Amino acid sequence: MRKVKIYRHKLSILSVYTTILVIASLTFSSCSTHHAVRLRNKNNKESSAFQWKDIKTSRDSEDEKWTIYSRNIKGTNYSEYKIEGEIKASSKACIAAFKQDIHTQAADLKNKKYPTYEIVSESNDSLLTYVIHNEPLPLKDTEMSVMYVFSNNEGGTTGVTWHEAWEVNPVPPFKKLSRVETFRGSWGFAPTSSYATQAVNSVQFDPKGMPLWLIKPMVIKFLKSGLKNVRVETTKKT
Repeated sequence: MRKVKIYRHKLSILSVYTTILVIASLTFSSCSTHHAVRLRNKNNKESSAFQWKDIKTSRDSEDEKWTIYSRNIKGTNYSEYKIEGEIKASSKACIAAFKQDIHTQAADLKNKKYPTYEIVSESNDSLLTYVIHNEPLPLKDTEMSVMYVFSNNEGGTTGVTWHEAWEVNPVPPFKKLSRVETFRGSWGFAPTSSYATQAVNSVQFDPKGMPLWLIKPMVIKFLKSGLKNVRVETTKKT
């Protein structure tokens, strides 16, 4: 009889241990699942930050449509914005209009926006500029050294990329000017028919802690103005 009681006692203890192990296993499994879900949500959130997001679109009442997108560039502090829209002109006319605008700015001796706009050097596929841009008070005026590289690909696609070029244009810094260390972007013009082109203009920059509410309207205005200028210039040539 005593052996039976001892045996039952052992079974009871074993049952308790088994129950504890089951609960522990379920708890660990639940924690692991929650951790996996949190990790997946975090990864999805981080991944979405590097994907293009539609942030502004032209109104239905506007004849010439456009859409602006933004994203963060993975592995950097850079933000990137782009505008897409159709231009009723050939891709060659679009890139010619962009290049002509640079020459027009440089030739304007009474340029209020750019008191200094100098073409430092030019070749068939590149153009180097030095520019001083008037800024509203109390900001300092800014200076930029920019290299433009033009391309003409198969299928009629044309484009231009640009980036800061202080290493090839070593202008001494001025105390009264704020130097733009990074200035990068591109235009791409892809023909959609014999009389229309899909245009994409993108810009990249490091916000350096500047608030989004201040940067976003400035970039949107810059992109809209650039697309409008190319549309106007190509209209003059047709």
